[in-house]
Formats: sequence, C-alpha cells, structure tokens
Amino acid sequence: KMIHVFNRCLKCHSEKYELKTIAFPTKATGEVKFSMDIYYLKVCSECGFTEMYSAKVMDKIENAAVEY
Repeated sequence: KMIHVFNRCLKCHSEKYELKTIAFPTKATGEVKFSMDIYYLKVCSECGFTEMYSAKVMDKIENAAVEY
C-alpha cells in the first residue's frame, strides 16, 4: 500500500513499523444504519505511535498513482 511513502514515525522518526488492517463498525452522523469500514494502522516498532488511514482514501490514492 501507499502508506510506506510516509516511512518515518511522526513522533520518534524511526523507519521501523508494522502495517495492520482493521475493520470498524461506523455510522455517519444522523444515520441509523451501521457499516463496516476498513482502515490501515501503521504502528511504530520503536515507540508504538500509531497512525490510522482510511482504506477507501489510500486505495484511491494508490489507484491514481498507478494510472500515471
């Protein structure tokens, strides 16, 4: 995935990290219905700082980069 482009931890600047995929039940404001959304977690192996990215957004960026 494109997350590797942001290859340094925002907190400690380490380049060591793990990528994980998680699913969360989400609900838009004012909606009654829940849906499952996918997110990517980037976890720093040094300090544990965790960044969360929406899979919908990251996959759009990745697909756009491939088209060029």
